[in-house]
Amino acid sequence: MAEEAAPKDLKAWMRKEDIYDNDLFDILTSQGINQPEEDFKTYTQGQWDELWRKGCVERAKELKDQKAKVRLEKKMTKLEKYWRKQSGVKSTSIKKKGKKKSDTLNNSASAKNEALASGNEIKKYLKKEGCFSPDLVEVLVGVGITSKDDLTNITRDSYDEIFRQIRVRRAQDLKDNAARVRMEKMMEKFAKLCPKEIRTKSAGSKKGGKGKKKKDTPKDKEIQKMQSGGAKLKAWMRKNDVWEMALYEELMANDISEAEQLKDIGQDLFDNIVRKVRVDRFSQLKDQKARNRADKLLIKFEKEWRKASGIKKTSLKNK
Repeated sequence: MAEEAAPKDLKAWMRKEDIYDNDLFDILTSQGINQPEEDFKTYTQGQWDELWRKGCVERAKELKDQKAKVRLEKKMTKLEKYWRKQSGVKSTSIKKKGKKKSDTLNNSASAKNEALASGNEIKKYLKKEGCFSPDLVEVLVGVGITSKDDLTNITRDSYDEIFRQIRVRRAQDLKDNAARVRMEKMMEKFAKLCPKEIRTKSAGSKKGGKGKKKKDTPKDKEIQKMQSGGAKLKAWMRKNDVWEMALYEELMANDISEAEQLKDIGQDLFDNIVRKVRVDRFSQLKDQKARNRADKLLIKFEKEWRKASGIKKTSLKNK
C-alpha cells in the first residue's frame, strides 16, 4: 500500500503547483522523483537537461497549438525554479565553468557589446541568413562559435543547450505569444545552418533550391515516427495503466504502434523488450520502492500481452 502512495505524492504536488502534465509526470517518475521536497535535493543538472529535452524540446514539436506550447513553457519554468531552490544548483551558463556568478547569463550592455565585437563574423552571417539576435550571438560566442565554419561543431546536445539558454535569457519577452513565435522561427532558421542531424523537419529544402527535399537521417526518421505514429499505443497504455516512457520507446522501436499488434509479439521478442526496459529503468532508479513499482507495471503489461497473444508461459516474476 505504501509503495503505491509515492507517485501520488508527486502527482498531488504537481496539481497543487498547477504544473501537472502527463508526460512530465511520467518522465519525473522514471527518474525516481516521488517525494518532490526531498528527491529534488539530489536531482542533477544532467537529469534536468534530460527532462527539458524529452518534456519540452521534443514535446514542443508535437504541439501545434501555440497556447499549449506557452502553457508547457510556463510549467517548465516554474518546475525549474522549484528544483533549483531545493537542490541549490544554480542556472548554469554554457560558457566555461569557473566564471563568477555575475558572469552567468549576463545580459548587460557591455557583455553584449563585447560578444558582438568578438563575434562580428558570425553576426554578419546570421544577419545574412535572417536569424540574427544579440542573445544568440552572445551565446554562440560563449561556446567558441565565432564564424560560419564553427557551426559544424554543433551537436544535438549543444544545440538543445543553446536553445534553452535563449529561452532563459528571453523569458520575460516570451510571455508574449508574438515574441515567442518570432523566437521559434529564428531558431528554426538557425537550425538550418547547423549539421544535418540538428536540422528540423521544416529545414528539408535550402533557400533558393529547386524544392528537392533532403533525406532524413535514421535518427530523424525515428524521432518523427515516435512523435506521429504512436498516438494509439500511448492512449492504450495510459488507459490500461501500463504507461512507461521506456516501454513505449522500446515498443515503437520494434514497430509496435498499436495495441492490436501485441498479438504478433512472440516470446523471444517480448523477453528482449522487457529486458531492455528493465535495464534502462533500473539504471535510473536507485529507490527499491520505485523498482518494485516498475516491476509491477511490467507484470501488468505482460498480462495484457499474454491475453492478446494467447501465449501462456512463465510469469515475469520468475525471470
